[in-house]
Formats: sequence, structure tokens, C-alpha cells
Amino acid sequence: MSTDTGMPEISFSGSKQAQEVASRAFAIMRARGMFMSDNAPIRALKDELASFLQQTDGVTAEDVDAAISGNPEVFTVTTNAEGAEVVMTTRLGRAPIADVDDTTHTLSQRLMTPEPMPEKPLAPVRERVRVDPSWATLSVSDLEGIEDDEEYEEEEELALSEPLEDEVVATPSATAVEPAPAAETVAEPAAAEAEVAEAEPVVEPAAEVTAPEVAAEPEPEVVAEPEVEEPVVETVPVETPAPAAAAPTVEPTNLSGYSDEEIAATLETTLASLPHVAQFGDQWMSDERVHRLSRGEMRRIKDYIEEQEQPLTDETLVQDILGVRPNSPDYQSAVFGLNYRLSRERDFEFVGTNDQRFWATTNLPPIGTLLRKPNDIGTDYRFLADSGSHETVEHRSVQSVDHVVTFYEYIHGLLPYDEEMQKLVPAPMLEDQRNAVFTFEIPQTYTTYLVELRYPTPNRGGFFLGLDDFYFESLVPGAIISISATENDGHYKIEFLNAGEQSDRLLELDDKRSPRYHFRPTTYSCAVDEAWLINEDRFPKLGSEKPLADKVRRRNDALLAATFERIGMDDGNGGLLASFEDLLAAVNIERPFSEALLREVLEEDERVSGDDANGYTYDTSA
Repeated sequence: MSTDTGMPEISFSGSKQAQEVASRAFAIMRARGMFMSDNAPIRALKDELASFLQQTDGVTAEDVDAAISGNPEVFTVTTNAEGAEVVMTTRLGRAPIADVDDTTHTLSQRLMTPEPMPEKPLAPVRERVRVDPSWATLSVSDLEGIEDDEEYEEEEELALSEPLEDEVVATPSATAVEPAPAAETVAEPAAAEAEVAEAEPVVEPAAEVTAPEVAAEPEPEVVAEPEVEEPVVETVPVETPAPAAAAPTVEPTNLSGYSDEEIAATLETTLASLPHVAQFGDQWMSDERVHRLSRGEMRRIKDYIEEQEQPLTDETLVQDILGVRPNSPDYQSAVFGLNYRLSRERDFEFVGTNDQRFWATTNLPPIGTLLRKPNDIGTDYRFLADSGSHETVEHRSVQSVDHVVTFYEYIHGLLPYDEEMQKLVPAPMLEDQRNAVFTFEIPQTYTTYLVELRYPTPNRGGFFLGLDDFYFESLVPGAIISISATENDGHYKIEFLNAGEQSDRLLELDDKRSPRYHFRPTTYSCAVDEAWLINEDRFPKLGSEKPLADKVRRRNDALLAATFERIGMDDGNGGLLASFEDLLAAVNIERPFSEALLREVLEEDERVSGDDANGYTYDTSA
């Protein structure tokens, strides 16, 4: 294969000398771009080109300038970033055309501003298929007796209403062949050969057929073969495919004008609108490839969770019930299929996180204390929901949180879902998720607990429950703990400070017979905050006190009055005196109370006076 490398025929403009200079300049530039494509721009600095022509051909810079400017269809002069003039041309002798990016219809534009879903158009009228009369097997006379028959018309309409798949109406162009009179000496193969000629689109000229030779009889008379009119065959011209064009250069899609959050939100919205795409969390899969569960497998999964009496992870269910091992190529597909299928069942409830996906049943007993119902505990934490901090907080934004365990939290094994804890744990994975199960590891005791988080609702606050065993075995009210996050958003660690053994008479709740508070000698070795320690020396009146009734403890003013009566000192003027620290620690015996809420209640109560420095006085005579 040879390639034409000769100079193209170009007519230069100007005087004879200008034409020669222009031709010489073009030859120099074309030699420079000899390995470039025909339409690629060839560039050269104008000063360097003029200097080279002066040395080789003895022309002046003015001659070069006149030759280039006089042939704008061949040369183009531009200015580069340094301000120097640049001469451009192509191997074909045409001035290069500037490349302008067409951004009127780009992928980024279609992705970020999708068109609305079109309305479903009306179904077009189906065209009735017409069959050529020559193909009919029944004549008109055969149909005369049944055209008025209603049953026949109904069958015809039913046949026409059925969908047709790629039916093509073809009209045969071959003419009918009349059968020739049979000759006595013509053999049967001649008739069979005529039938083949009718079936094939191209009829070969028939060979002469002679009767078989008979030895005993004289030579038979040869009968000429009947003339058969050849059918006319229409030939369809075959279009010669055009030579394939060179594949266009695919430029990378530019999405630099959009943030990652915007692109992710657009992709999620687009995928969620597709009916054939299955979604669970941040994972997507074609609905046809999702692993399916039988009703028997669903029943076994439900029975297995209820038998264990606790939520189980998706990986545990896939391995124990479905029998799919982690080294199997179908393992991830089975895990996604189980999560997707269970999310669509009423008997199952998702209680996990993105990294640790727990499943529970609707009949599973709650995790944690039995002293108070979860709904009543949520009502006690209602002040957390009223603050509205869970709507604007940035989840998983801190690594650890320090917390002091109050008496109310110690008795019920709780942690508040306040703003600090919201920054530590993730947001709900699903929109309608009501609770989540986490694993809390205690490295100092080598134990791990399942802890359930009840997310806040409009009239109830959020809280963690399930730490009562850990509190009773290792801590006392007022203990300082640290909760730290791990790489798994469903697994956390709790640590407490070890201290020397201490003995004190601490407050406890005896609920075996009649619930009542009493002080009991206790030995502990954890570090505590003295402001939250409830002992007999600090609050001697609390011994033998009964827990407050719900109608008293749920009213802020009534709870504050009861707390002053329990811990207040008589000031000699008919009032009870208590410090802010004592009030905050004592009020958290009956119900969770934040520092901000206590100050608000103290300011609103007209019977209370004082400040932090001198203490607060409650007027009992008012």
C-alpha cells in the first residue's frame, strides 16, 4: 500500500514573487507536519519562518508578510500566550478551522437536569393485515354460507385482536403454471421435478426426460417435454454498505461544575425512579438478578430469629439459613437479595446500620430493662425531641464522647440520644426506620452487649437501652465513661476509668416488693464525678422514700417541688434551700433532666428565688 506524499495543487494569490514566497513557506511548513493528519493545524512562529526564508531564499521579512497575508485561504495568523505571531496551515493547503466545543447537549447537562418522564402515548391503531388473494385456500363461494354467522365473526375479531409479531405481507410474483397433459411415455420423476420448480424461486431449465429403454420392445417414441412457463422472480437490489467512518474521539464527561453530593443525589433520584432497579440502602441491582427467597425460607428465617430471642445480622441469616458461605461467588448477591426481600415483608423489621445490618421480627421482645416501658422512657426524654437538635446535627462527626451516668440512666441501663451522641452514631439508614441495634464492646471486661437505639419521634425523645447489666456489674451512679466509634458504624467501645477501691453508702431502688429507695453499702473501683454521686451523707432524706407517681414526676413544677422537699435545708423563713448541683443530681433520680431544662424551670417558677452562688430557695408557704 502506497501513500501519496506529493504536494497538493494550490493556487497562490499575489504577484509572481509573492506566489513563490508563499509556495516556499507552505512547503517548509508541510515538511514540518509531514506525519500529521490532513486537517491537523501545522504551526510555526512567523519570525522564525521569515528568518529561515531570508537565509535560504534571500527574501525580506516584508515579502514573507505580504505572501502570508495575501493568501488567507492557505495561512492563518494568530497570537500565542507570549504575544508572538504564529502562522498556521494544514497538509491540504487550507487554513485550519478553530475547534469549538459543542456544549449544547452534554452528558453532564442531561445527568444533572433530566427531562421529565414522558406521558404514556395512546396505543396506535393496529393495521389489519391484508393477504394476497392468490394465497387463499378458500374461494368466495366457500365463504358465502358463513359470512353472516355471528360465531364466525367473533372468532375473526378475536384472531385480529391478538398481537402479531413481525408479520410481513408478501405478494408472490410467480405466474400460475397450468398442468400439461400427461404423456404415456413420460415418467413420474418429470411431475416431481415440475413441483420442485414451482417451489424454488429460481427455476433451472428442465432436462430432457426420456422413457426407460425396454429390451423386448422396439425403441419407443420420444415425447417432447411440455413447455413450462418460468415464473417471474423479482430481485431486490442489495444496498452496498457505505464504508465505516472513523470512530469519533470520545471526550471525557466534565462534571467539575458539580459537587460529589449533587452527583450522588442525582444518581440516587434517577435510579429510584426506575421500576426495574432494586435498592437497599446505598446498593442497587437489576431486579432480575436479585436473589429470591421462597416462603419456606422466609418462615425459617423468622423462626430462627425468634428462637435466638435477639436481632440477627444479614450475614448470619445467609450462612445459617440459606447455606451460602462467604467464599461463594453468589454470597454478596444472596446478602443483597435477603435484605431487599425482607424489607418488603411485614413480619420483619430492619434495625441495623449500613455496616452492620440487623433484622428483627415484630414479635421479638425489646432489648433492655423491664422496669419501665420504652414508650414511657421516650416520654421522659421528650425535652430532647423539643430541642430539635437531631434535625440539623452532623452524624458521625466526632470520634468519642464522654458522659456521666445519672441515677435514672443507671437504674434502667440507658444513654441519652442527645446532641453529643447524635454526632457519634450514624443517621437512620432507612427513612421509616424507628430503631437501630448496635454492639457495644467493653474491652476492660471482655464483654459485648446488644444496645438498641430508639430514634426520636415528634412527642418522644431518643435513647439507648440495654446497658443495665454492664452498669450493675462495673459502675455506680456518677461514673465517668467514654464511648468511642470504630470503622464499623454499628460497633462502639465503652471504657471507664479505674480507681482504687472505695466504699460508700449509695442510693439504690428496691423493687422486689414495694418500690422504695434505700442506701446500701457499696464497694466500687471506677472513677466518679462527685457532683453526680448519690450517697447518704449528701442526701440523707432520700432513705425510705418511694418513687414519685407518674402524674407528679411528669410535671416539671411538681417534680421540682418534690425534689426541694427531699434534699432542701430549712432556711428558717419557711423556705427550703438547695444548691444547683444538688438539685440537678436529685432531679435526675426520677426523670432525665438537662442543665438547661432545670434552669428554665427554676426561672419560670415564681416560688423559687436565688442564684448559683447563694443557692436556690423554694418558698413552701406560697
